Formats: sequence, C-alpha cells, structure tokens
Amino acid sequence: MELKDFDGRYVEITDTDGLVFTGECGWFPREFGDLELGRDEDGLQIDDWVFYLTGISRARVIEPSAPAVWMSRHEHRMKLNPEPFEMIESGEKTFELRLLDEKRRKIIKGDIIRFERTDDETEVIRVGVADLYIFKSFEDLYSILPLEKCGYTKENIGTASPGDMKKYYSEEQLAAHSVLGIKIELI
Repeated sequence: MELKDFDGRYVEITDTDGLVFTGECGWFPREFGDLELGRDEDGLQIDDWVFYLTGISRARVIEPSAPAVWMSRHEHRMKLNPEPFEMIESGEKTFELRLLDEKRRKIIKGDIIRFERTDDETEVIRVGVADLYIFKSFEDLYSILPLEKCGYTKENIGTASPGDMKKYYSEEQLAAHSVLGIKIELI
C-alpha cells in the first residue's frame, strides 16, 4: 500500500480494530511521523484522526455522497481479452482487476472506462466506475473481493489463485505496485 497515493483524495480507512473513517485525506512521510509525532512510520490523516501504516487494514478512494450517475469527469481506455469483455458485456463480471500503476492512479469513482476488445478494437463497452478497492497485493484482493464477479466462473472458481495474474504482469510489476479492484457498472 502506497499511502502517498491517497493524499488530497476522499478516502475510507478501516483501521486494525475494524473502525471505519471517511474524509479528505492527507499523507505524511515517515520523516514527519518520526520528527513531529514520535513514530517512525508514514501515515494518513483525516481531520484529527491519524493512521500509521501498521494501523491501517484497508484504505480506498471513495466519493463523498456521490450520486449514482456517471459524472464523466474522465474517460479511461483499457484493452480486454475477448472472454472478460464478454463477461462484462453480459453483466457477469462486475470487477476489473489491475495493478495500481501510474495510469490507474488517475481513476476515481464516477469516471468512465472504455474497454476495447483486444481482437477487435471497434468493439467497445463503456462502464461507470462504481467503487475502487485498493489492496497491497493480489493475495489480499483475492481474499476479500467476490471472485465470481471478478471473471471466474463456476467451472474455474475452485482453482482461482492470485498467481493467475502472472499471465498479465511480471514478478517485478507485481512487487512494485499495489493492486486495484474496480467495481464497474454497464452504462
């Protein structure tokens, strides 16, 4: 989890006690935490609440009381293989899983994603970003999100594994980035 990615965004934080806090978030680096707060960790702050990295079980970007309309702030383009493309089109797949790389850091709730089919880029699906779930790794993501909504079927869900993502990402990429579960809705 890279806490600096939450700086200046509206965030929901679940602490290690299971308490949930929401609000505009500020990030502070380890040096500030050590010098000003006496703790050698970076962290996040919402209002008067301070959260150190070791005290956060989950953090995700959310929109404050956003209406259920796609605000069209930004439209992002992504490519999809035929099978997941068809699963999204049919409504079976409602989560898209990606690395939280530079391109994905720009996505916020209410944005639109334009998925282009890899074998025919003229076939396009537009979806709204309903929610974002940020995890440290695909292992964490696979333990929380409903895999039957992430592109797995009754036939293959029994063998679902975070290792499946190695088809798309190298070991170096997986080690360098947090991961993102994007909850999507057809529009």
